Amino acid sequence: MEYRIRPYEKGEENYVADAHRRIYSEEYHWGKVFTDYAASIPLDFAKREKDDREELWVAEADGRLVGSLMLCRTDEPLTGQMRVFLIEKDYRRRGIGSALIRALMDKARGAGYRQLILWTAREAVDAVRMYERLGFHAVEEKENFDWTPDGSPVTELKMVLTL
Repeated sequence: MEYRIRPYEKGEENYVADAHRRIYSEEYHWGKVFTDYAASIPLDFAKREKDDREELWVAEADGRLVGSLMLCRTDEPLTGQMRVFLIEKDYRRRGIGSALIRALMDKARGAGYRQLILWTAREAVDAVRMYERLGFHAVEEKENFDWTPDGSPVTELKMVLTL
């Protein structure tokens, strides 16, 4: 299968937002509080002025968008943040996620970041394992009771990688 990783084009932030709403509600049964929050990240990114240390990438395969990943600056000048990583279910385990992460790592190193952070959820077991294989380690966790419609807890994890 052929795929392409590239910077997003105006309007494609809507795909990233909609995919996060759809996938997190279908796969994790998380509610509107989380899905609206996740959707706001790429939509807000597209509205603001970016610098050359940030990017939103999309993955294309079979003539459609099938994934995303974003590198954002943080308040710490040597720390970047990885956000909105997502691969459509039918396109997982085909190397697309690894290619997106390589693009992000190359950009982060080229931008002079010394570390990356990300927030995920312990319940996203496959994602946590992948991040750990990349060298990320958990440095903080907190319970969130707002993301699920029934108020059951989600354990948020802050993970860090030294570049």
